[in-house]
Amino acid sequence: MVTKTHHQAFDHRRLPLNTLRAFEAVGRHGYVRVAAEELHLSHAALSRQIRNLEERLEVHLFERAGNRLRLTAAGRRFLDVVQQALQTLQQGLDDLDYESLEGELVLGATATMSINWLPELLGRFSERYPEVTLRLKTLEPYAREVPTEIDLALCLGEPESQGRAVQYLYKEHYQPICSPVLLRPEAPVLEPRHLLNYPLLHERYQHWEHWFERHGLQGVKSVRNLHFDYGFQSIDAARRGLGVVLADQIEVATDLRRGSLVRLLDESIPLDTGIYLVTAREQSVRAKLFREELYRYLSELGVTVATGG
Repeated sequence: MVTKTHHQAFDHRRLPLNTLRAFEAVGRHGYVRVAAEELHLSHAALSRQIRNLEERLEVHLFERAGNRLRLTAAGRRFLDVVQQALQTLQQGLDDLDYESLEGELVLGATATMSINWLPELLGRFSERYPEVTLRLKTLEPYAREVPTEIDLALCLGEPESQGRAVQYLYKEHYQPICSPVLLRPEAPVLEPRHLLNYPLLHERYQHWEHWFERHGLQGVKSVRNLHFDYGFQSIDAARRGLGVVLADQIEVATDLRRGSLVRLLDESIPLDTGIYLVTAREQSVRAKLFREELYRYLSELGVTVATGG
């Protein structure tokens, strides 16, 4: 079998979709028998499709390892492409399914998420899928239970599963943030202790104490301290120039782009817990599409999302 060079163009229209599905299933499982059962084909028929595909492409996609088929380097690259293409095709089909899209999607999130960054995501989703009616419910940080009426929840802290899928999504990293109007030329912030020259904005979980401990400044006090119950309150106070807040990059992404808030120092501290995504084990089309939009949005913000599970 001759390997095709980059000068030899191949017309993708000559590849039947069923053949690509067959290759994807075998590449994912590594066993023709398992893939054949999934696709409701005979072992011989599926093997024939794989052979025909390799002959058409003039590339070895698999090598045999005992009773298992192992992808070659070219096979691994092609599998990535095929899986992305099939996922895009499925999303396009879902987008066309008006009956599956039409209806309500109930979302849960903390107040800080709901106020700071979730509205932009909701707007994007609603513009793309106007058939879906969104309903947003507020969850307390570190809530252990998610109400059954909620289809998809974003939780700070891992909740109980209650028969649903709970997936770790990402870890928050807190950085000192403030309005540029707060900063004084005679008091530049060049290292952590310089933050003590400015009012510090606290929420009830007291991240500032952790921040200063991480930088060898235990038990220090700022010139002025303002305390709030929730993160969104302290972030809004920072927007108004009342002090410096510790905030995650997602919470203030829009403000940073606009320049209404600025980062002070490069150091960040990770929160002990993380953000978790809670969904039904059998998700509706609406929930699946929202989750995909969520992944895209977080990726654009530079957030590494754990998409497994």
